[in-house]
Amino acid sequence: MRTSILILSGMSCLFACGAAVAKDDGVPTGKLPAEVAPLHYALQLTIDPRRDRFDGEARIRVKLAKPSDHVWLHAQQMNVRAVRAKDAAGAAVEAKAVTHGDTGVLEVRFAHRLPAQDVELEFDYDAPFNGQLEGVYKVKVGDDAYAVTQMEPVSARLAFPGFDEPRFKVPFDLALTVPVQDVAVANTRPVREEKSADAKWKTIAYATTPPLPTYLVAFAVGPWDVAEAAPIPPNAVRKTALPLRAIGPRGSKDKLAWALEVAPAIVAFYEDYTAQPYPFDKLDLLGAPDFSAGAMENAGLIIYRDAYLLTDAQSAADHYRSVFNIEAHEIAHQWYGDLVTVPWWDDIWLNEAYATWGQAKATSALKPEYHADLEALESRLYAMANDSLLSTRKVRQPILGRGDIETAFDSITYQKGAAVLAMFERWVGDERFRKGMRAYLARRAFGSGSSDDLIETLAEASGKGETFAKAMRSFLDQPGVPLVRSELACEAGKATLTLAQSRYLPYQVMSKDAPRWGVPVCTRFGRGGRSDTQCFLLEQPEQRFDVAGACPDWYLPNADARGYYRFDLAATDLARLGGAIATLSAPEQLVYADAIDSGFRRGSVSAGALLDAMPALAAAQMPQVATALLGRYEWIRAHVADAAMRPALDAWVTRLYAPRLARLGWHRKDGEPGTDTALRTRIAEFLAMVVRDPATRAELGRQGRAALGLDSGSKADLSRADADLRVTALKVAVQDGGQAAFDAAQAAFEASRDTTERYALLAALGATRDTALGARARDYGLSAAVQIGEMGRLYEAQADEPENRAALWQWLTQHFEAYRKRLPPFAQAWLPKTFAPGRCSAAEADEMSAYLAPRAKELIGGDRGLGQTLEGIRQCSALREHVDRKELAEWVAGNAVK
Repeated sequence: MRTSILILSGMSCLFACGAAVAKDDGVPTGKLPAEVAPLHYALQLTIDPRRDRFDGEARIRVKLAKPSDHVWLHAQQMNVRAVRAKDAAGAAVEAKAVTHGDTGVLEVRFAHRLPAQDVELEFDYDAPFNGQLEGVYKVKVGDDAYAVTQMEPVSARLAFPGFDEPRFKVPFDLALTVPVQDVAVANTRPVREEKSADAKWKTIAYATTPPLPTYLVAFAVGPWDVAEAAPIPPNAVRKTALPLRAIGPRGSKDKLAWALEVAPAIVAFYEDYTAQPYPFDKLDLLGAPDFSAGAMENAGLIIYRDAYLLTDAQSAADHYRSVFNIEAHEIAHQWYGDLVTVPWWDDIWLNEAYATWGQAKATSALKPEYHADLEALESRLYAMANDSLLSTRKVRQPILGRGDIETAFDSITYQKGAAVLAMFERWVGDERFRKGMRAYLARRAFGSGSSDDLIETLAEASGKGETFAKAMRSFLDQPGVPLVRSELACEAGKATLTLAQSRYLPYQVMSKDAPRWGVPVCTRFGRGGRSDTQCFLLEQPEQRFDVAGACPDWYLPNADARGYYRFDLAATDLARLGGAIATLSAPEQLVYADAIDSGFRRGSVSAGALLDAMPALAAAQMPQVATALLGRYEWIRAHVADAAMRPALDAWVTRLYAPRLARLGWHRKDGEPGTDTALRTRIAEFLAMVVRDPATRAELGRQGRAALGLDSGSKADLSRADADLRVTALKVAVQDGGQAAFDAAQAAFEASRDTTERYALLAALGATRDTALGARARDYGLSAAVQIGEMGRLYEAQADEPENRAALWQWLTQHFEAYRKRLPPFAQAWLPKTFAPGRCSAAEADEMSAYLAPRAKELIGGDRGLGQTLEGIRQCSALREHVDRKELAEWVAGNAVK
């Protein structure tokens, strides 16, 4: 490529305005050089969401730590019309802007070498609203248009030139010029507003932010509804009142009440726990009509998908719980990630794991009826499934490129990281852990901190020093789940426990590595009607420990279910534990169920033994326990049982769960426990969609048809279906109702402006099993009627139905490029996973690989996403070949419903 350079000097453009393009030699595509750092940003943006582009002026004061004739920074997909530079004395410096292909890196070259000093760079530019929900993008809802931002992880460079890395944390001044009729919000409170001479525009200047990285800068413009709550009152930690608002699309004001109601207690909880006041000058909660993530913790302006913020009387009970949990997570980030930020993306777990861990603590304290411990444990078991792949990543994975950054936001970062924190908190004690957390935040407030900083602080507070540090690093710096094998021995009334560790791997998966962890194995010992716990640090491949007290009747090697490891008991010990299951807490019952399930996946527990464990669990009160093995039942049904076995298996499992559903009824009752509501939802979905029980489908289909107005000839009204069963009811109605039901669901989708309703209706369209309607649904997902953030609901529902999978795959091979272009960057890596359900053979893995491997590089993080998907399919295939079908047939014959 020929080099074309534009020189821009002082306040005038010497040749033609715009950024020149240069060869990419020496371009820093990883971290920017450390010799130049920003000190302050002043941004002036003109935003009209009805237009295709926006205008900006950016002034950045930077420090040159040593003499230099250029500065590297980030800018992407923008037209830099002019760049100006001034030295520390305010004198103009000749400068030119040079772009380097599509690297996202911008170079500012000076006419001569400048000594070390502070320099001001000023950019005049315009850019398009982004089409993939990053940077500054726009959303249309009917005739309304909204501009919204999503800068994390590396999309601020689409909004303004800057140093788009988390280690660069400095104050921002922002001013927005917007149409006078629009509402504009940003990270901080407005301090000044002026109207243009023609009264068509207004310019709003906002208070200077505390130091922020670029990815936490946020603003939004549009015809928003604003609900202002009473300020959160001062307390022992925070001395001033905190302004609080919730913001949503036009017409949503009445649906913001729940988010505002619960926010004050969440803020107060974190202030008390951290001993740090809420760090910013206000708290705004904004629900965007389309958003690439669930929510984003921008300092002072948390942005959500509006479906995850808005509630009303027709919302499912689980929706209220989800809104609370997401709010607790994002508000936690105001301390963990915003007040203290990570220096680089390899430590992003410090943000996300701490917010996930903090969310569970806040929910447990403020909403004990939500049983946050069980929700966190289910999430941890999900992470363990990912962590059982050889291709899994470390919590602290080296970050070498954008694909590594985008795919770092996964269950390993969030759920495994949170589980590791909870385990070490359990080991050292809540108060010591809290002391360490307070010290970490206090020492690094409005700065950044690394994993090493945190570990050093926690090790000091724990009283265990290097022992703690070494053990914690063992979980952060190597992948995988420990498998703790244990065996109890009793002699002369004294007990010893032999513990051995290895990496948990599914059947026939082999690894050359022999990782070793420092595992805090906290064990519950049962004696008579009482139990106690004792903790052991397993550091060697095998160790023997003395057990305090008399020989126990049974023991559980994961007391309180807070350890991030799986356990394997000797057969006699497992049998004794199974006999004591009623005495265990619900989380402990769930890890007992996981021991059976993980043993099955390892090839050491038969299908019959797993099915034998289901009745005792099915009777549990907690929905997470009662349904713990249904996923594995579904796998056995799909991949091991043949057509002759399935009816008998289905009759057996229906007899196990249908009476429970009948007792719960088909509608949420006033004042019923949330556990009953959740259990009804889980059982109804399982019986309707997996077993396809006719009685269950008949009732849900009736509700779904009523919601779509099919029998009454009226307009659709989704409130006619039980709020908690609505999604499944609509799926059943579309599956059983043919084209009339499909057309009604599509019409209701296009008429609705409620994102939650739209999600449910899209899932129903995707779930059709009709060949022609399935083809319509697939094409519809790429149409302008379906927003980018919505389309996954349709294709995931398609892939859930075995009848659709072959056609869905064929469709992808014909529409790959159109589908890929609509995906937000963070979702691209997981495209293979979306189209993988049901694949469980080497041939199916090979088919997917043959098509997607040559295209993986077109997907951000695609190599990792495809690799993990293929490994999962091949693990499934190996287990499928291993499971004894004859043994299962004998079990089915012996347990057939009479």
